Amino acid sequence: MPEAGLAERTAAAARMLLAPPDPALLAALAGAAEAPVEEEQARQDFYDFLCVLQSGCYVPPYVHVLARAERKGEYWHFPPPRFDGGDGLRLWYDAGGFDPASLAADPLIAGANRPLDHLGFVLAFLARLLADAERQPEARPLAATFIAQTLGPGTDLFADLLAGSESPYASLLGRGLAELLGDLRAEFPDPEQAAEES
Repeated sequence: MPEAGLAERTAAAARMLLAPPDPALLAALAGAAEAPVEEEQARQDFYDFLCVLQSGCYVPPYVHVLARAERKGEYWHFPPPRFDGGDGLRLWYDAGGFDPASLAADPLIAGANRPLDHLGFVLAFLARLLADAERQPEARPLAATFIAQTLGPGTDLFADLLAGSESPYASLLGRGLAELLGDLRAEFPDPEQAAEES
């Protein structure tokens, strides 16, 4: 992803998880791609990797599903997403005046019965928290707590699986997301872990 503030990079990652790429996005990402990224294939890969369970490439973008992933031999197995799987985020979203239904998302993602912990929704909300933290330093602990509670090892697995794919677009998305996760954790360390270490 191009250099920008953490809030802007997080918002960009959210958009990439919520809608298929357009020519402007692909042009912006061209320098970071290891292989040419064709628009039509990138759009298809968006649907295959992030939307269509039966595609054979699908990696579930739901925090509650990723947290319960199990490796069996060479393959990862994911439980089915639950409609209420992300309901724990409702308090966060309500307190921040955030409505995932207001986001510009592909209809396959924006359906009425989608769990609230779709990683695109989580990152869009986090981008707001980070923007608040840039303006108001007292908001930093809130952003750090949200990151610690929602972006666990399952999100690293998600990024790794995308990064390791043969799709130039999915691989680029996964690598960018892995870098973003590392930067977020470095800038906003887990408050409980920091308290234990001091």
